[in-house]
Amino acid sequence: MFNPRPSQVEVLNYESGWMGVSAVPGSGKTHTLSSLAARLIAEDRLAEEQEILIVTLVNSAVDNFSSRIASFLRGVNLIPGMGYRVRTLHGLAYDIIRERPDLVGLGTQFGVIEERERSRLLMSSANAWIRANIELIQSLTRAETDASTPRFKQEERWNKLVVEVGSAWIRKAKDLQLSPAQIEEALSALPERPWVVDLGCKMYADFERALRMRGELDFDDLIQLALEAIQRDPEFLARLRHRWPYILEDEAQDSSRLQEEILRLLSGPNGNWVRVGDPNQAIYETFTTANPQYLRNFLRDPHVRALTLPNSGRSARRILDLANHLIEWTLEEHPVPELREALAPPYIFPTPPGDPQPNPPDTPNNIYISRKRTSDEELTGIQNNVQKWLADHPHQTVAVLFTSNSRAFEFFQNLVQADIPCVELLQSSAATRDTAVLLHHILTFLVEPTNIKKLVSLYTAWGKFLDQQAELNQNLPVPPEIRQAAAKALAACNRPERYIQPAAFDDWLHDQEPHLPPPVLTDLALFRERLAHWAQAVSLPVDQLVLTLAQDLFSDPAELALTHKIAQALQAQGRFNPEWDLRDYAAFLQNIAMQRQKFLGLSEQDTGFDPDQYPGKVLVTTYHKAKGLEWDRVYLTGVNNYDFPSAQSFDEYQSESYFTEPRLNWVAEALQRLDAVAQNDLAALFMEEGPATQEARYSISGERLRLLYVGITRARRELLIFWNTGRRKNCLQALPLAALESYWRSQMEEDPHAPSA
Repeated sequence: MFNPRPSQVEVLNYESGWMGVSAVPGSGKTHTLSSLAARLIAEDRLAEEQEILIVTLVNSAVDNFSSRIASFLRGVNLIPGMGYRVRTLHGLAYDIIRERPDLVGLGTQFGVIEERERSRLLMSSANAWIRANIELIQSLTRAETDASTPRFKQEERWNKLVVEVGSAWIRKAKDLQLSPAQIEEALSALPERPWVVDLGCKMYADFERALRMRGELDFDDLIQLALEAIQRDPEFLARLRHRWPYILEDEAQDSSRLQEEILRLLSGPNGNWVRVGDPNQAIYETFTTANPQYLRNFLRDPHVRALTLPNSGRSARRILDLANHLIEWTLEEHPVPELREALAPPYIFPTPPGDPQPNPPDTPNNIYISRKRTSDEELTGIQNNVQKWLADHPHQTVAVLFTSNSRAFEFFQNLVQADIPCVELLQSSAATRDTAVLLHHILTFLVEPTNIKKLVSLYTAWGKFLDQQAELNQNLPVPPEIRQAAAKALAACNRPERYIQPAAFDDWLHDQEPHLPPPVLTDLALFRERLAHWAQAVSLPVDQLVLTLAQDLFSDPAELALTHKIAQALQAQGRFNPEWDLRDYAAFLQNIAMQRQKFLGLSEQDTGFDPDQYPGKVLVTTYHKAKGLEWDRVYLTGVNNYDFPSAQSFDEYQSESYFTEPRLNWVAEALQRLDAVAQNDLAALFMEEGPATQEARYSISGERLRLLYVGITRARRELLIFWNTGRRKNCLQALPLAALESYWRSQMEEDPHAPSA
């Protein structure tokens, strides 16, 4: 039974018009918005052909909203699944285009390119641009970097930079609704152009040409073309407005210009549009075209009824105080005036007495801010601390948050090696990587079947996989001493072919019978059977080879579906890299396994995650992935002036290319010049380099303030904040953390035992 708070009641009393809601972390916005949707349906406000349209950010939120609305409707004896449609923005755009593809010049069979394939096209275009501009790249590379860095490392850095600039240029151009031809026409009178402009133009043209050849769109095209469709046909727009008389928008702080325009048009000037979000939790601006200013402006519109959901029962009061002080310090004391609006009210209030979600009680020392540590000391200290804590709190939840996937994965591996119970939520799911690891070992072995090291590695990976499967099915795994003895025996086999394909009177495994225990012999015999089966499939095309391996290895539908996705990815790689052999495909799988390749699988970790399902285990993830989640105890890592800069003269920025001369944020420099093209201000193309980088510093620093705020508000009962000196041991404590530590110590000196107000 949902018992709304007074502030939630205000939202639920919505009748019509435009309404904006600022919702603090843990305020129950999803529950409130779901209840509002169910109420509008239950009050019979909709005609038979009409729906409530709910637009949210990610697929897992779609499932969350759908299930909550269905639950509310069942509670009033209505049939769930009717009268509402929940979509991400991309899902909504797809629906619009699918209904009238002719309005934007598409046939009915258009496809949408997958993100990993988009990355591959960009990399191919980047490589072509680099090959055509070797002298320019050499002139832009800092001399000391050029002299001290191996050639392959230089190429790797430039590849990454060129892809980043090109990808950002394409995304921004589509947000500005500029085609490659329109940009070229605007630049046609110029005798020359800055190199970042040349790069952006060429990669955009290459990318669009490749998409057209494939008959596909990318996700940015979906948004742009959906807007064009409803702009071009007033009758189509009128039909959609009638179909969706109420629009409820979640996570509106992450809205982009085009998203706002689409929903504004669908609503109409006299329509019903509710936008809910928290500008203080806008943490995707660096990666996307999202900007929290759109929601802020909407809330200030005199035609909008602006409300707040200020109460949160998620965190202990001291933790709420710390989050609120970060807002207050930013507003009033941040030394950089340009950052004083990065965070803003509403402040978070605890829930009122009698609330069904009371705040967890404060305990002594439930907030800890660490001393200065090296990078290694930070990881070791957290590992030791969380291991001790788990022993005393087996039924509570705990998370360790990192700013990067690579460092998070390093820590996760440390926990695994120390036998500390753990689970991770990183770039690819554990299921994806485990599958990729095993397939990588099989393909590597098939390339060199007589290489004893690869044979032993495959046996070890296969044994680990079988043991994991046994545990999942609540069966006993093979004892580790048997696996170890078998691996040791294999490693001593000087002619692997005698084991893999023995002759009638020359069988290595038969010769081992006097020396190895029966369980070891049985395991090695079973492994040999699998090797023979896999070897028979080696002549198949790589996608069919992987699917054959899947049928041999997996029975779970999700695992088979995941392997099918991997097979499709390998097939696509082969289509565009006809020279690839099994070595190359094995390397591709290794990239997935080692977090170098983004590849979403089909496990719970990719579609939704419930921390309360993992008590007594350490959850390892990033700050960004943690958004929307909560744990009893949270460790924040890396809160130094590199990962959390504050636009100070001594700060450094990951986005600024240290290997170039000058050292600038080339993505920001490129996008500023693209804005100049859009505004037909061609003189601005040749403005001095640097101001765009400085503006980007403000933007990044503001977003990192919000990221710290998000991290703090993930904690229910206990919060531990760590910082380190970085790889070069020259990083300092982040400026906002220093302010929080000073505030916290003053609070403890006043009354170390009193709960916060």
